[in-house]
Amino acid sequence: MKEIPSLENSVSFLTSHWGVCELISRAEEFHLQLIHRARILMVNRLLPPAARILDLGGANAPLYHMGYQHLFQELVMVDLPKEDRHEMYKDIDISVDAPGRVSIHYSDMTHLPMLSDESFDLIWSGQSIEHVDLHGGVNMCKEAFRLLKRGGHFCLDTPNRELTKIHTSDWHGGFIHPEHKHEYTNNELRLLLEKTGFGIKENMGVCEMPKTVETGKFHYTDFVVGNPLTSKPESAYCIYFDCVRP
Repeated sequence: MKEIPSLENSVSFLTSHWGVCELISRAEEFHLQLIHRARILMVNRLLPPAARILDLGGANAPLYHMGYQHLFQELVMVDLPKEDRHEMYKDIDISVDAPGRVSIHYSDMTHLPMLSDESFDLIWSGQSIEHVDLHGGVNMCKEAFRLLKRGGHFCLDTPNRELTKIHTSDWHGGFIHPEHKHEYTNNELRLLLEKTGFGIKENMGVCEMPKTVETGKFHYTDFVVGNPLTSKPESAYCIYFDCVRP
């Protein structure tokens, strides 16, 4: 996949309100919105079509509100009940405008005995695996493998620890969100997925951070001038995998 030019794709949809120069000057203020916009592009461009989808931890941002371009028959979401969710994620949005049947299980996404083996075509984990510890991450991947039909896809994105440790080095040195239990490097997550039994079809980066990687110092302007999607995941703020169950 070719690089997607940054100024055409990651900036143009924000410059209806601000010029590029102003957006660069306010990159720190708007970096979360820029990450969100890049992730919408990721969902739109990279996620495969599927009839039956399982979404692990995405109740506050359903795929059909995140740019997913394909029609589906059923979307099953698994997430914590509202009272157990961080304030930032308490708004659960199951809209009537979904293109297929939508349901939600309020449950632990690392243990899903209520769902049948080989019953989904696509399992999606959007920025959720980092919210469980390493043991939970292993169980989550095992459950995804069990629940996928053969040939089905497990797609996920998560912050890249190689970049978040630079981001937080002058801040507090920890993870980028207080609820994160473990943030993965690209190689670490690849090894976990392969050990689970998945084949890696695609491994991309979301929000290329060229100046940060070059200097070892965090540059918020990278969210504006870097490519929203890159074939070099190690140099991106978030990493994306499309895995297939053989």
